[in-house]
Amino acid sequence: MDKTKISEIKQGLQPLLKRLEAQGKPLSTSYIKPFLDNDNTSPFTLVVQADWLDKMSLLSAIQYLFATLRESGTTNDIMKSIYAIRVVQMTDDIECDKPYYYIVPPYNGQFTA
Repeated sequence: MDKTKISEIKQGLQPLLKRLEAQGKPLSTSYIKPFLDNDNTSPFTLVVQADWLDKMSLLSAIQYLFATLRESGTTNDIMKSIYAIRVVQMTDDIECDKPYYYIVPPYNGQFTA
C-alpha cells in the first residue's frame, strides 16, 4: 500500500476542486480508486458525484471534468495517474471500501463498503 502516492494524487486534485467551487459547481462526493483493485501502482479512476453533473449527459460531464482538470493547472504526473473519470448519479449509492481514498467525503459522512 503506497499511501504516499494516494496522498500526492489527492493533493494534486485540489486545484480541480477549487476551480469547480469557484465555478459554483462543487462535487458532492469524490474519491480515487486504483484501476486494478488494491494495486496503488496502477493508474486511478476518479469517481465523482454532484447534482449539477446529473443534469448533463454522461459524455458532456466527463469531457467537462477532463477539460477543467487540465485548465486548473493539474500537473502531468497527476494527469498520468488518472486513467478515467466515472460519474455516479446522485440517486445511486457511491461505494468506497477505503475511507482514505476519499477526496470529498459524502455529505452524510457515511462510508459504504
